[in-house]
Amino acid sequence: MRKLILLSLLIVGMISCQPDGDDPISDPTVLINSDSEVLSQRFTLEGAGVVGIISSDVINGRISLDEEPAGKIPMMLVSQVDPPVYEGKTLKATHVDIAENFAYVSYNTEGSVFLGAIEIFDISDPLYPKITSQAIFKNADISSLTYKQGKLYAAAAFDIDQESGITTPAQLVIVSVNNGLFTSDFSKFDIEGFAGVDVTTTDEDIAVASGSNGLVGLFDSKGAMKAEFPMTDLRSVKYGNGVLGALSGTDGIKILDPQSLKILSSISLEKDIAESKRTLDMGPGLLMASEGRRGVGVYSIELGTLLQRLEIPLNPEGVADGDIVTNAVSYDDGKVYMANGGAGISVSQLVENDILEEIGILGINGSSNFIKSYKGYIFVASGAQGLQILNLAEKEELAIDPGINCNNLSPYSGNSNLNVNGNEVFGFSGANTLKNVNISGELTYCGSLAIESSLNINSGGLFMMNGSFVFGRWNKNNKLTINSNATLRISGSVVIYGDLNLNSGATIEFVGEANSLSIFGKVSKGQGVTIKGDFTDTENKLK
Repeated sequence: MRKLILLSLLIVGMISCQPDGDDPISDPTVLINSDSEVLSQRFTLEGAGVVGIISSDVINGRISLDEEPAGKIPMMLVSQVDPPVYEGKTLKATHVDIAENFAYVSYNTEGSVFLGAIEIFDISDPLYPKITSQAIFKNADISSLTYKQGKLYAAAAFDIDQESGITTPAQLVIVSVNNGLFTSDFSKFDIEGFAGVDVTTTDEDIAVASGSNGLVGLFDSKGAMKAEFPMTDLRSVKYGNGVLGALSGTDGIKILDPQSLKILSSISLEKDIAESKRTLDMGPGLLMASEGRRGVGVYSIELGTLLQRLEIPLNPEGVADGDIVTNAVSYDDGKVYMANGGAGISVSQLVENDILEEIGILGINGSSNFIKSYKGYIFVASGAQGLQILNLAEKEELAIDPGINCNNLSPYSGNSNLNVNGNEVFGFSGANTLKNVNISGELTYCGSLAIESSLNINSGGLFMMNGSFVFGRWNKNNKLTINSNATLRISGSVVIYGDLNLNSGATIEFVGEANSLSIFGKVSKGQGVTIKGDFTDTENKLK
């Protein structure tokens, strides 16, 4: 264990303790910062914009980039977040939980130093996340956390030589939160082991996994231990489908009763690399385990059998073999996201008969140590490189009769480059990501559309969009150009990360109500440009 504590210092037994005082600020080992304006200065637009998914067929050389089909998951990178720094030491993100309009992020520090943090992100506005509060733990690493009914539960490793009142390094930390702020003291509860590595909530309790020599401990909401299950080399614990899954690097997966921790079934796995980050997640009747070099194993909870293996689809040059491993897996709304270290993020989609179809690799930079997806948000942790926050650019409801006819439109099934000639009239619906679009005729799209590189509406061309539309990447010289006697007609939301060129005589027309436009790139306007209709210009770029 990288932060080895002498076994003689461990006292078996579950003794709880609380820091002095009821206000977390009164604890000198926990530093609270609620200055959202200062904390949020760590956000950057670098790399923000449309994120394409490189298809598995392209990766495997079965088709060329020019033949790549249009993507079916319109997605944008909203922001990157630099990691917090305390007294010259850079913390790294270890875990994320998302609930309602907030994301909760845990941090630790590499090496022998015990130093961690918990931060709360307000994500109520997808385009403008902000950090509302931060707690720095001067004597502890925070490995994992989860939120439930106004409380955060965190798995931690404390320096018992510096932290008074605790008897084991492994701790369950509980704090109340409300509206993005910490609202109670930080209570600590002992669990046998050198480090708390993961935590999950069941219908009634909190389950904590504690490290290489530890156990799965079951606590009630007040921190009282109810049951324990010894297990070596614990990596992850996850509740779902009415059962509790526990992942060990040496003993495989145990499916436990969430009330008694009795073994219901076992799943054998190959022995894993010692002390490596691994996670579990669950879908309907499915358990997914990140298994290092072997990718993700998808198992039937009922039968305890392997249903499918999702391999790491990319083996990039210049990346050490030890960094091409699946560190984490996250399931949300039929999609599985794999954090594959130096091999990036791969995505699969649940289709018929509980089969996962591999889609491809997300087009984002950096190594991936952890990933969490929830209701359209995706948080990717890249260790000391910080966080990347993505959002599915999907609009569930379309405006009714917005002056754009959406009746009887079929899903788009072509490749990622779309050309509409002057004598052509096309109409499509659904959700797509395209690379380049050139319109000389008429194109209608109803649904959610992302265009990655270029959009040209030529003279006499008409592009009508009803739904959610995202264009370009910030600071990448991507251009959306509307030429003379060309029209962009929109009902819904528009986000432009690239540059907008409005040539003389160009028209942008918003139809219907409650339209929004956010432009993060540059805008150039010629003479006689027409901009009309009801819309909110969030960045004031068209005035």
